[in-house]
Amino acid sequence: MDLIPTLGTLVPGRALDLACGSGSHSRWLAAHGWTVTSVDLVPAWDGVVQADLKRGEFPIVPGGWDLILCRRYWQEDLQPAIARGVRPGGVVALAGKKTGRFATSLEKYRAEFGGWTELASGEDEFLVFLIARRTEELVD
Repeated sequence: MDLIPTLGTLVPGRALDLACGSGSHSRWLAAHGWTVTSVDLVPAWDGVVQADLKRGEFPIVPGGWDLILCRRYWQEDLQPAIARGVRPGGVVALAGKKTGRFATSLEKYRAEFGGWTELASGEDEFLVFLIARRTEELVD
């Protein structure tokens, strides 16, 4: 499941790539005009902020991002911070595994981002993804 076709339609801004892994999406975003902050527990390349998301070592600033991307990582208590971190009009792009460690589902994504405008979603036997735009104002 490739997020790139939908991400390619967005106007570049500030992007946060959580659990960025090898950084393929971070690099793609940067090459297409985005200012990207990449975060991972084990940085695989230069420029990655090393932080343990489970321990809250990277605070997600409310309304600080035009795009928050998180692939193949699910942490239920991180989802509200992701939602708050996207500015109104901004986008969340989430993709996760359906089984094993960090498993999630399209239903879980939709429950967390139900008031958002769904731009794209899908699933196959291994992966699930949701890309949605925040339409409501930030509420503390």
